[in-house]
Order: sequence, then structure tokens, then C-alpha cells
Amino acid sequence: MADVSSYPLTEKAAPSRLYASLGIVFILALIELPLLAFFYDPLTINDSDPLWLTIRVVLRTLVAPSIFFMTALAVLLAPKRQTYLAQWKTIYDGDRWSRWLIANGVLFLCLLGATFMLNQHNGARPPWALFTLWSLGVMALYAMLALSVAPVSFIKKMIADERWQILLAVGAAILVASASAMSQQSWSLLSEATFNVSAFWLDLYEQDVVKDPAERVLGANGFRVNIAAACSGYEGIGLVTVFLSIYLWIFRSALRFPNAYLILPIGIIAIWILNSVRIAALISLGAHLSPEVAITGFHSQAGWMMFLIVTIGIMLATHQLRFFHTGATASTEPASPAFTEALRLLAPFLAMTAAGIVAAAFTAEGFWLYALRVIAISIALLAGWRFYINLGWRLQAEPLLLGALVGVIWIATDPGRGETSELGDWLTTLTPMAMVLWISMRLFGTIILVPIAEELAFRGYLHRKLIADKFETVAEGAFSWKALIISSGLFAVLHDRWLSGALAGVVFAIALYRSGKVTGAIMAHMSANAVIAFWAVAVGQWSLL
Repeated sequence: MADVSSYPLTEKAAPSRLYASLGIVFILALIELPLLAFFYDPLTINDSDPLWLTIRVVLRTLVAPSIFFMTALAVLLAPKRQTYLAQWKTIYDGDRWSRWLIANGVLFLCLLGATFMLNQHNGARPPWALFTLWSLGVMALYAMLALSVAPVSFIKKMIADERWQILLAVGAAILVASASAMSQQSWSLLSEATFNVSAFWLDLYEQDVVKDPAERVLGANGFRVNIAAACSGYEGIGLVTVFLSIYLWIFRSALRFPNAYLILPIGIIAIWILNSVRIAALISLGAHLSPEVAITGFHSQAGWMMFLIVTIGIMLATHQLRFFHTGATASTEPASPAFTEALRLLAPFLAMTAAGIVAAAFTAEGFWLYALRVIAISIALLAGWRFYINLGWRLQAEPLLLGALVGVIWIATDPGRGETSELGDWLTTLTPMAMVLWISMRLFGTIILVPIAEELAFRGYLHRKLIADKFETVAEGAFSWKALIISSGLFAVLHDRWLSGALAGVVFAIALYRSGKVTGAIMAHMSANAVIAFWAVAVGQWSLL
């Protein structure tokens, strides 16, 4: 649809009757057809005529795709909702269109009576004439609802302007209906396809591939895995679909629609193919390196790696290609100051997260590979050192005391106190020099690097983003209940001890408010981690690390 409307837009305030009418139309659209379908009983009319029974099945089958179509069309037209709403406000006249609502109500009562008449028919042949009139009446019922809020000229123009979105909504409805039918088979088809594609990858480079399609067992060199429904990739498909849908909504003003909707099927296909690659790599890792690493680490973490590859890769590509993006490409348009600031605030945390996933994927216990986090965060900080050094660092007593309080509470509530831990057992296997080296590295990461990475992301970026979409306009120490609760809740998710994590997030936010700078929250976090880490080393309470 063109940005310039063929309907004159005035400054007149929106009539409240418009919103009331839209609400009434929405409610009627939801209840009228289901009520008619509830009372309509085709089997009491005729249960032997083949054509009648076929039409019954077709009508029942079309219900779900029709709902999917309307939902998909609403989503596709969402970016233009303000334009259409403005046009509606201009052309709407409650007294003029109320007659269509009255006609709809009268027709609904007539159709309800006709439905009971249909159900009373018990002849040898179905009442085709009455059924045809009944079907046309149902279509007229919804046509009247549409006419109650917009004239024919407006509806015709919208259909002409949005013909591609309508076709895309039809395709989406067919796709969702097909996926729903597949789900009713417990994903057996998807599991079989995943098994075959994974076997294809293995056949490319492994010599002794073992394949048992009946049991969905695949392996090589004595190491075998079962490709169950849970391994078929539907979880990754669901995550990618949700993530990319959120991405489409957040960046809707910068994306070109309907082209941008193509990233959804691209993401689904990509994550499914990479899932089969993950399974093949897992088998090879277990067959030639370590079954323990393959099962305990790579199996779950590689899935997150694939998820990040697909989602981040698609987002980067979307902003580079004019087919998806409304603005100039990143290669020709310099990054905005807001984007640069967001990148600096998030880069250390993203580097830490990526390093943690890699470490967990390729080792059973992952203690030595903590060095990957240290290296990753350090590189991110060094890359933007000019930004980080100008954050306004100042040593203050209050944030340090608040952090120390968090540290004491964290130690006192440690559920692993007095118990042996994997870390403690592992440290006893090291030489004294190796132990000192590892503990020093861990203290540096825990006390210095991790607080910087987490606070820049949660209190520096997320907290301000929750206050205003243009986070760069929000003062660092600005207060908002929503920002406090959500940022602290998400911070808690990072920790196994979520209640203590949420409390820590609240205290670090208080340090932010009191100091007015994100560096206040960082200092409090450093203080808390220092108290915890030094206590763990001093008394050997390794569960704290």
C-alpha cells in the first residue's frame, strides 16, 4: 500500500464510537461462526451421501487454516496499522455504518433458525438448496461485519494494495496447518528426515557408519546415538521462530515488508540443517575423541552454538541486504552513535557467553577452558578501550559496602557449604604451580572481568532500554520499577541460585541509582565477587566458584 492515502486525513480527533465498533465487530467475528458450527450437525441431516460427507470433512478442515490466515494477515498488516487506523478515523461515521451491525444481527438470528431447520431434515438426499443459501448467508454475515467499519471502496482498495500480503498470509496458513498435521504424528516424519540427513553428512567422511533406520540408531567407530523425536530439531525451529519474530517486531520500522518475513523460513531451514550437522559432529566427536565430551558437553551446547550462528547471521545479513532493509547498507552508512554505544555495552557480555558455550561444548568439566572467558572478555574490552576508560571510574565507599553485603549473604546462603565439589576434587589433581595459575586466572575473571561484562549489559544497556526505546537518551542512574524488576529478574536467570541472583541484581541497581553511574554497579559487583572468591579460596569452599 502506498504511504500517501487516497483518503484525506484530517486532524479531527478519533471518534470513540470507532473503537467501540471495532471491539464489537471483533467479538462478533469470534463468536458467530463458532456458535453456528456448534449447532450445525451434518450427520443428523445425512450420514450416507458421499458428496455431503466430503463437504463436511472439507469444511472442518478449513476452520484451522482460516484462523491461521486471519492471524497471519493481521501480523503482516501490523506495520501499517497506524495508516489504516488513520484512514478509518477519517471515513468512519457511527450512525452511517451502524445499520450493517443491525443487519448482521438480524441475519445471524435467521441463520440460527436455518441451522435448526437443516438439522431437522432427514430425507434420502441432502438439502442442497437450503445448505447453499445457508453457506451464502454465513459469507454475507462476515461481509456485513466488514461493511460496518469500512465502505466497499476502502475494502476494495485495501485488497488491491495488499494482494501480496494476502497471498503470503494464505501461504503461511497452509504452512502452519501442515506443521500442525505433522505435530500430530509426534514429529516422526521430522525425526526420520533428520536421521537421513545426518547419515548423509557422516557418509561423506566416515568409513564405518552404522545405520539402523527402524530404531533410528546412527553411529561410527563403535559410538552410537539414537535420533529420537527430541533430536529432530523442532526445539531449535521453535526457538529460531520465536527469536526472529521478536526481531521482526523490534526492528519493524527499519525492515522492508513483506520481504523481511522470508527470514522466518530461511531461519527454520538453516537451523534444521545445522541440527543434522550437529548430530554428525557429535557422533564423530564421540567416536574419535571422547564419548563423555560428546554426550555431556557438545550435545547441548552445540545446539546453542547453531542457534547463535543462525540468528546472528540472519540479523547481520538482513541489515546488509537492501532486499530486507529499508536504509542504506552497513558498508555504505556509518554506524550511529547509539548503535556504537549499544555494541560497546553488550560486546563483553556476548564474548563471555560465546566463550562459555564453546568451553562447555568441548570439554567434560570445562575448568581449564575458563581461560576462554578471560581471553574473550579481555579482547572485547581492549577493542573498545577508549569507550570503557571514559565511563567515569571513581572509587566510592558506598558501592563497595553494598557489594560486600551481597557477598556475605551469598556465602551464608550457599547450599553447597560443607559438601565436596567437582572443582575441589579437580584442583587436588593439579600441581601446586598449576593450581596457583588457575586460581589466579579465576580470581581475575571473577572479580574484574565478569562484573564489567555483566553490569555493562544489564545495568548499562538493558536497564536503560527498558525505560525508553532510545536508551541513549536515558541517564545512567535513571530509576524505573519496570527496569529494576525485569533487569534483576533476567540477571537472576544467569545464576543457579536465582533468588540470591535476583537480590544481588536489585542491590547492584541500587548502587547504580545512588552513584548515578554504571561504574557504581560495577564496583558493587566487583566487591561482592571479591568477598565470595577470597572466602572460597581461604576456606576451600569451592562450591562458591
